[in-house]
Amino acid sequence: MVGSCVLIERKGKVSVIKLNIPGKLNPLTPEMREDLMESLRTFQNDAQSNVGVLTGAGRAFCAGGDLEEMQKGWEGAIDIARHMAKCNEITSLITSIPKPIIAAVNGPAVGAGFSMVMACDIAIASSGAVFSQVFAKVGVVPDMGSLYFLPRIVGVQRAKEIMWTTRLIKADEALQLGIVSRVAAPEDLESEVMKLATEIADGPTVAFGLAKEILSKSLECSLQDVLQYEALAQAICLETKDNKEGVRAFFEKRKPVYIGR
Repeated sequence: MVGSCVLIERKGKVSVIKLNIPGKLNPLTPEMREDLMESLRTFQNDAQSNVGVLTGAGRAFCAGGDLEEMQKGWEGAIDIARHMAKCNEITSLITSIPKPIIAAVNGPAVGAGFSMVMACDIAIASSGAVFSQVFAKVGVVPDMGSLYFLPRIVGVQRAKEIMWTTRLIKADEALQLGIVSRVAAPEDLESEVMKLATEIADGPTVAFGLAKEILSKSLECSLQDVLQYEALAQAICLETKDNKEGVRAFFEKRKPVYIGR
């Protein structure tokens, strides 16, 4: 546990990070943002935790920005810039931590909540989950990475339609669009996510971290750039104990036991 607004619990090699203001559908209040950043850093620095699961308490994943904070307003452009820097740091942490992070979307993920789902490496949704780019309803542009992630997932034209109409996207459509990779029954979501997270957590974490870093750059790079990144990453991997263990396990016809080094 890190703070009252976000709970963190390690289950084996998996850290479950749970947004915890269920009565308000887990909005990104100032306290929630601080607790979430601290939880992500705790996960990042936990040598015993190989995979993160981001989810919400209660019936929602995340309702997005805090409308009460928006109603109060900010004290000029500098204050707004500081506010956005805090929001952006969450997206940066999710995408830069060299460990896989899975979004377990247990309910509505709207606005910035939708952005956080797309920032995660894998997303699995409950069949009751819904998604919406609600930003236009309060006269603002999508943020926390939505303008980056969504067109890359669904294409530019479809992203515009989703953003400008603010329509609800149900879980099955989110699966078809590639926003999530799986849909599970509500009662099966936790077990299915933990099964996947545990499987990945037993893998070669050095290789996964390097692959995540290269994948985050790949759409902005040329083929030659990516080939060079791959070669450098492979040089690191081929010097690890995990590589040696993986090769031994292959010839011994057994499951490898990786140690993350």
